[in-house]
Amino acid sequence: MYLDTFVEKANKIIFSYPDPMSYLNKRGITEYDIKKFSLGYVKSANMKVCDSDDYIYIKEATYGFRGLQNRIVIPLRNILGHTNGLIVRDITKKHYVQYFLKEAKNIGAFFGLYEALPHIFKTKKVFVHEGAFNSISFSKVFPNSIACLTSILNENQYELLLMFASKIILVFDADDPGSYGMSKIFERFGDKHITTVSLGYNDTNDCYQKMDLEKFKKYITNKVPILLRD
Repeated sequence: MYLDTFVEKANKIIFSYPDPMSYLNKRGITEYDIKKFSLGYVKSANMKVCDSDDYIYIKEATYGFRGLQNRIVIPLRNILGHTNGLIVRDITKKHYVQYFLKEAKNIGAFFGLYEALPHIFKTKKVFVHEGAFNSISFSKVFPNSIACLTSILNENQYELLLMFASKIILVFDADDPGSYGMSKIFERFGDKHITTVSLGYNDTNDCYQKMDLEKFKKYITNKVPILLRD
């Protein structure tokens, strides 16, 4: 797929750009994380012409791919590892844009699902965060972590997760949108397969930035009830 090729290129060259690397390091995102989740960055974006509706959508939505330039590129993958969406995040201000291909819209999109899938299969549990950086931080302790990219779960996302897990654990931001989103999720889907964990911080990445890795691991482990750990 043309997006896979673009993501691979952006991931290889991000290490040559000091600004995005400095931004990610400040967020606690390591070189290992960048490689594992294929985070990327390009100064000039272009893609091989492809005769598909998805290609046309991405090209038009990004103004001829210019919207992918000079921003952190965060890929979304399906269960086979193919890119079915992108998040691009500005490194100078808190601003991001999401682009979902038709497949992602139809079956539900997550960040980190492909990487977390073996651990979800093993534990039958999945920790769901709002943002990608929160998911990356939490995965240092519980690798069965993903991000739903908003403060809500839609029907497609919920059904997709239940194909692999019997317990969905929400670790949403401790703010009004996060609280509202969780209440709407329980209202819509009930509590048979869903529970929550509160960290005592605004979000997981905020917690991680305030601690060294070992302290963070201990803190997070203590916050997660024993029955949800394995």
